[in-house]
Amino acid sequence: MNARHTLTLACCLLGLMSTSALDAQVMGAAPTDTRDLTAVTAEVSQLTADAQRLEAEASTLGPRRDELRARARQQTRWLYHLTQGAALVLQGGPEMLLDHAARSERVRRLLHRTLRELDTVERRAGSLDGERTRVAHLLDAAQANKRALEATQRAAHALTAQAWAGPSTGPGPAVTVYGGAPAAGMVVESFSASAGHLLFPVAGRAEARRMWREGADGPGVEVRCPGGTPVRAVYPGRVAFADRYGAYGQIVIVDHGEHYYTVSANLGTVRVRVGDELAQGATLGTVGEDASGSLMFFEVRHGSETLDPAPWLGL
Repeated sequence: MNARHTLTLACCLLGLMSTSALDAQVMGAAPTDTRDLTAVTAEVSQLTADAQRLEAEASTLGPRRDELRARARQQTRWLYHLTQGAALVLQGGPEMLLDHAARSERVRRLLHRTLRELDTVERRAGSLDGERTRVAHLLDAAQANKRALEATQRAAHALTAQAWAGPSTGPGPAVTVYGGAPAAGMVVESFSASAGHLLFPVAGRAEARRMWREGADGPGVEVRCPGGTPVRAVYPGRVAFADRYGAYGQIVIVDHGEHYYTVSANLGTVRVRVGDELAQGATLGTVGEDASGSLMFFEVRHGSETLDPAPWLGL
């Protein structure tokens, strides 16, 4: 099953597909490249480092090649002069002849070694040109992809801010909440019996308020706290969806059984995968940011129906 089919099934199951025109705009702004912007940024950094390494190597090969060529010319001249002087050496006796032969052999060996090294350098220079061209093309493509993803992300953030602006009645009042640790020894047999006892999505101090997302049939809870704060599973369950979805940004949907689901949206990072079995309090990801600041958005759903999460969280 491909990612697009999985996304469609998950959104139909949970009723996330809004009929509003704004959602259509958001879906139109979804990136065609599904790779995470962080991965593309890392790719650009790696290719930039590769390009710099190849340029540094190329800058040393040129002088080395010139040096070897000059050495080969000098050794060739030495060998030529030794060859030309062979007739005179014959008149000097056996000792002079042996010395001349030894010097000629040393120069011949030095020249042979220089020519081999020069051939190696020239071969590497030729292959290096091809590598530099290949890396340059890959870097151009990665940088273009990164710019496109950044532009899409900016557009998605802007549309997210519009999508979460709420109806004309406006959002509810903010409530300061202090999310604690899971209660030790407390056992709730089912999600349906956990109303009022769900773990708050983040630990520590946060501000929570009801917020209506356009197209949803019920409110969610907007939780404002520092960006990067870990977002937790409020009840044990299995990850049903973990990806980016329109105006919700990066989301994690957890299936708690009995057709109950929780949606944690506008995440900065996602740290789970579809199929992961989670305990209460397990980290789903981190709080992200949009045009209005750092926040995450939380919903409780029963099938496709959006439930008011405030009573479930004890707010």
